[in-house]
Parts: sequence; C-alpha cells; structure tokens
Amino acid sequence: MAIPRWQEVKKISNYTFLIQWEKLIAFLAIINLGWIVFDISYLPLRSIWANQVAFLFNSPSISLSLKWLPDITQYYDHFKGVEAEPSSKEIKYLFQKIDTQITKKGLEDPYLKELLESYQLKINSLLDIGNIQTSQKNLAKVRTVRNLIISKSGIVNFKDANKKLLSISYLKSLDWKEEKDFWRKQIIPILNSRYSRDINGNGDYIDRTWLIDLPFQIIFLLDILIKINIIRSRFQGISLQKAFLKRWIDLPLLLPYCRLLRIIPFSERFLQSKIIPIEPIRSSVSQWVVAVLAIEIFEVLTIKAIDSIQSIVKSPVLPQKVKGLCSYESINSKESSELSEFIRIWLPLILRRIGPNMRSQLIELFEYALQKNIQINSLPKVLKKNLPIEKAESAISYQLASSMIDTLLGLSKNAGDQIAKKDLELEILSTKTIDKFWEELAKALESDSKVKESQLLLVSILEGLKLSSLNEFKNQAGISEIIAELDNLNFNSEKDPPKNPF
Repeated sequence: MAIPRWQEVKKISNYTFLIQWEKLIAFLAIINLGWIVFDISYLPLRSIWANQVAFLFNSPSISLSLKWLPDITQYYDHFKGVEAEPSSKEIKYLFQKIDTQITKKGLEDPYLKELLESYQLKINSLLDIGNIQTSQKNLAKVRTVRNLIISKSGIVNFKDANKKLLSISYLKSLDWKEEKDFWRKQIIPILNSRYSRDINGNGDYIDRTWLIDLPFQIIFLLDILIKINIIRSRFQGISLQKAFLKRWIDLPLLLPYCRLLRIIPFSERFLQSKIIPIEPIRSSVSQWVVAVLAIEIFEVLTIKAIDSIQSIVKSPVLPQKVKGLCSYESINSKESSELSEFIRIWLPLILRRIGPNMRSQLIELFEYALQKNIQINSLPKVLKKNLPIEKAESAISYQLASSMIDTLLGLSKNAGDQIAKKDLELEILSTKTIDKFWEELAKALESDSKVKESQLLLVSILEGLKLSSLNEFKNQAGISEIIAELDNLNFNSEKDPPKNPF
C-alpha cells in the first residue's frame, strides 16, 4: 500500500549540517521529554527515591530493593522547593547505629541502652501530634506510624507502646532480625518520606525547575528560527508572521505549562531525524486501518444500495415514478438534450468507423458459423468425402459471409450517416416512441393485479442478495490475508514493473 503523501518524511535540506542538527535536536527532545516525565512524577514518587525501596501492591511485606538508585532527593529537592524533615534523617541514622551496635556487640552493651533511649525520645517528639504544624498529608503519615507501633506492642498509650518496643527485655525475647524489619520496612520509610514545601510571597509553592528547562527552550527557539528561515527561503515573498504560523506546532516547546504537549513537536522531530526506522511500523498500522475501513465502507455502501432498490420496488407510487421517466415529465430538459447529443455523436462513430474496421474478423466469424451449419446438415457420405464439393462449400460459405457482412456494414454506414445529421423529425419521433413505452408500462403497472406480488418477490430476492453479500463478506479472507496479498502485489510490481505500451 502506498504511503500517503502527507505523511511522507520530507527533508528540509541536503546539507550535512542541517541533517546533523536535526539529529541533535531529536536527541535533546528525547532527553527533555524524559526529564519532564521525571519532574511531573517526582513528588508522587519521592518516597521511592528517598528510601530506595518500592513496596509492591501497597504491602510492606512485598518490596523491591532499589539500592542501586542514587539518592537524588538531596539535590533535586532544591529545585522543587522541598525541604525534608531533619528529624526524620536523624532517626534513620540513629537506627543504623542501633543495628550496628546490636550486630557487633549484642544486647548487653551499656551504650546500646543509651542509644535506645535517645531513639525513643526522638520518636516520641517526632510523632507528638500536639507539636505537629504541618500538612494534612504528613499528619496522616504520623497517625499511621503511631497506629503501627500501638498495634505491634498491644498497648493503647503510644509512649508506653514505644517504650516497650525499645526496651532491652523486649528485644531479648524476640529475634532482632524480625524486629529490625518492622522498623526498617514499616516505620522509617514513612518517616523518611515526610517533607514540607517552600511558599513564595503570593502563597504559591516555589518551583525552580525552570532553571533546568530554560537551556532546552533556548535551543528549541533557535531550532524554530532556523526552520522559519528555511520556510522563507523556500517560499519567496512569504511574510514572517505566516512563516511562523506554519510552525505553530512548535508552540508547546516554549510554554512553561502543559509541558506534556511537547510530545507533539517532539514526535515530528523524531520522525524527521530517522534515528530509529519507524516507517515500517507506521506503514503497517496505516495498512491495517485503511483495509478495515475500506471493508466496512464497502459493506455499508452495498447494503445501502440494496436498501435503496428495495425502497423503490416497494414504493406504492412505482407507476408514477415510471411515468416520470417520460420526456415531458422531466424538469431538466437540458439533461435529455445532452443525452441525445451524446448518442448522436457516438452511434455514428460505431457504425461508420469501428464496424467497418472489423470487417475481416466478422467475415471469419460468419464463415465459420455457416460451415458448421453445413456440416451439421445431412449429406450423402460420398459427397462429404469429395474434395471439390468441400472446396465449393468453403467458397460458398465465404461468399455468403462476405456478402452478408458487406450488406450489414453498408446499412450501418448509411444509418450512421443519417444519425450524424441533425434530423429534428427523427428526434421527435424517437422521443414520442420512448414516451409511449413508459406510459404503457406505467398503465400496465397500475392495472395489473400481480404487481404487488411481483414487488414482494423482488424485495425477497434483494433481501436474499443482501444476506448472501453479508455472508460473503464474513467468509472472505481476513485482514491479514488481504494485506499479505497487497504486499505480494506491491513487491511483484517493484520486481517486474509494467512495460510502457507506447
């Protein structure tokens, strides 16, 4: 299937610099689009970047370690105006010290008791709802952590529950590995994801990501100016405003908002650069869409045509419609005169030129038919095997055929000459004859009692034709077979192109 001309990739220039420039812009567009997706998803996914772990299916027991990812929150928080809770980081580092102390020296070390008490005080201070002046989201996280600790200890009071979980006697009764997983996987990730956002004088959140986007926008602006200059050099006399309007699709590249709309100009640049050959994919999709639409449209048109014929046959005013074919019933007299003129031009052409030029072929045809007729007729066997008689039969059949053809061609030439001449009387007589035919047919349809029965039969025949057409569409080859046949025809036509007959 041919590529639509409006989707063909057009090279803006043959210069090597512009070709390399297009590839560079396409590469920068990919980087910019990837950064936009990352920037939009940064705040919703900040906890994953901060904790370097992803909890699957919202379950603390099913997690995916992402330790190989860098902790970019300490760098990117500045651009998003985000400030992490300092106490949350202190708790994380303090818990790491506790884990290291227990692993190396066990639970009997006196320094461990001091670390546990300090850790307990930090937790109590951080999770004290009365001292919290933060967002509703962070408040919900604090309540979640408090409920987890209370549920783990079985004590209603939060401070008593926390004191129990961090006591030496409690830790001795349990396996430290399980207890460590409780704090490391359920408590600390929630505390580490808490943050606050800076607000400017207007009460809006501060966002400094425009500093990252600005260099890209400058490069994209330069690319737009280059394309506008190419348009003005290609179309002489075009104004700067109209040249810029031809590149309206590049407008999202310069907007600081709705940045996902940049995927439209990015796609155009990516296709033009041909970094990845995606034309076969586009062509395949186009073939499938066009093939499906073509089959659906053909089905609809076929059914519509049959329905139109059925409506005409079932119409109770069928005799009036037949009578309306008469020339005096026609509103547009010019149409009938044009049809008569067309017949007057072409019928003499057929009778005077095309027929005489086929004389030898017509003689051979009639001669063969006469010889077959003579052979079928019963003659004595002795005469049939006589050579002079056979030659006489051939000569007679040729003479008869040529005489008949010459007579017919002579008549056709004369008739063509007469028709070529504008004979007003002949036109009037022909029109009256045709009008009389339609009048008599209309009267017969009005008076004949079998017209309704004929209408029902014709409607039934057309309904059967409609059903058979639908069944034929269903039983025909699928879309994949049709596309394979089209590809086969296209490839064969490329290998063996048709010869020029001229």
